[in-house]
Amino acid sequence: MTSEADMNTGTDPHGVGGQGVGILISTYNGATKLPATLRSLAALDISGLGHVSLTVVDNASTDGTADLAGAEWAALGHPFPLTIISEPRPGKLNAQETGLASIAQPFVLICDDDNSLFPDYLRIGVRYLTDRPNIGVLGGRGMAVSTVPIPDWFAEYAYFFACAPQAPATGEVRPIRNVVYGAGMWLRMEGYRRAKQLGFRFLLASRTGRSLATGGEDSELCWALRFQGYEVWYVDELRFHHHVPADRLTEDYRQRLLKGMHANGPLGGIYLRVANGAIRRPVRLFWFKELVYTLIDLVLLPFSKTEDRKAERWRMMYNMQYLVRERGNYDQAIEQLMYYRDRARQNTHGQTAPEDGGPNMAITEHRP
Repeated sequence: MTSEADMNTGTDPHGVGGQGVGILISTYNGATKLPATLRSLAALDISGLGHVSLTVVDNASTDGTADLAGAEWAALGHPFPLTIISEPRPGKLNAQETGLASIAQPFVLICDDDNSLFPDYLRIGVRYLTDRPNIGVLGGRGMAVSTVPIPDWFAEYAYFFACAPQAPATGEVRPIRNVVYGAGMWLRMEGYRRAKQLGFRFLLASRTGRSLATGGEDSELCWALRFQGYEVWYVDELRFHHHVPADRLTEDYRQRLLKGMHANGPLGGIYLRVANGAIRRPVRLFWFKELVYTLIDLVLLPFSKTEDRKAERWRMMYNMQYLVRERGNYDQAIEQLMYYRDRARQNTHGQTAPEDGGPNMAITEHRP
């Protein structure tokens, strides 16, 4: 179900950016969080940005989120058009994909339902994406705020809460990291649409309801555009407040969050290995061969020169858990990813993907 409030945006279609911006919020039971987020969006400077719109995807909420969003936006005077979409399938990935499919503008800003953007967030993001067509994904800097004192341990883990700088300075995030977190993330829709045309499919599980399984859809979006030759940037000027409730500032939540992120962490490494050619083609029962290799590495770990053996041990353990859990889908997932990588390399951004019959199912293997 979709509802829309078509109001005058008050913008100049020939101004900065010219073609407009779509803001996307995916929310599950966000009725208590959305008012602050919507107030910050209403205060954004949208002068000269073309057509600006807001899409809220209600992801199987049971707390009246959709009605609250519509009423709150009306109370704020409909600063720009709002579309509310119902996505009954649980999971942020489902909601985000549904929302992205509905947005026509060339630039999309993914705003979490607990983010309050600084007023210049749109203008800064559009400026970078317009001036630098090589940027496919753009990340900002979340800053934690809460109604309770923020504990001392939080600073060390702030990045995992999307509340920290993502690079030492503005620019491409490599070699520090390969991706940016999803809160406050900009996406060039030309690259996203081409990724879908070229056969890109999400491989990681997505957060469902109160589950902390991952959130890996944001990292995969970064990789999808990187494989096309786009760059992933961090801009320190892009600032937003990330509202962290008291129940997320506990050590128990921190541990559950880290465990959830690690649960699907191995596929992040797979993206990197596929990108740099360490995996060329999976052989039959590739998941089992990977499991054996990892087990051997674990046995030899005490004799390695690795500085942080404890962290490396945990990484290997999570890898093995993942391989066993995903054994029925692992080989197909690797094949699909390499299929997309090969097509993306043949069709760099700015070109049209040719039609073909699907993934190449040749089976060879290379390990570094």
